[in-house]
Amino acid sequence: MNSVADDLTTPDRAARARMAFELYQGAYEAAHISDLIGDLMHLADVDGHPGGAARAARHALRDYMDETPTMPPVYVAQMRPKGGDWITVGEGDDSVDLRDVANLLWRQLQKHGFRTGEIALHIDDIVRGDVLTAENGTEFRAFKTPHYSG
Repeated sequence: MNSVADDLTTPDRAARARMAFELYQGAYEAAHISDLIGDLMHLADVDGHPGGAARAARHALRDYMDETPTMPPVYVAQMRPKGGDWITVGEGDDSVDLRDVANLLWRQLQKHGFRTGEIALHIDDIVRGDVLTAENGTEFRAFKTPHYSG
């Protein structure tokens, strides 16, 4: 985790970066955040930082992921063996839809006896909110998480 400001929240970090980006935009009209990031990577190469831009980018991504609160998924696909607990097979954010995530159950549906030629229809059922049960009692479902209001 970034030791420079471990106690900052995501909005705090964004506000700090906004000041730098606004200065950058003032110097280069129509600049995008990606332009600034690319230029910072070039700076890491030119200034001879150990590992250069590639290392800086890897560390920045790692720090970002460590510092960013884990956002719950928007969509979840799960299966539950008979008498067991629900197991998450796949998740998706708001860049996908429920059908994309439900399709992540395809292989498990095959393994648990659903006919390959009928799985697309079963996926339709899951997307509509049905919980499917295989002959061996394994259940399958996919849903939008309740915290997501989009």
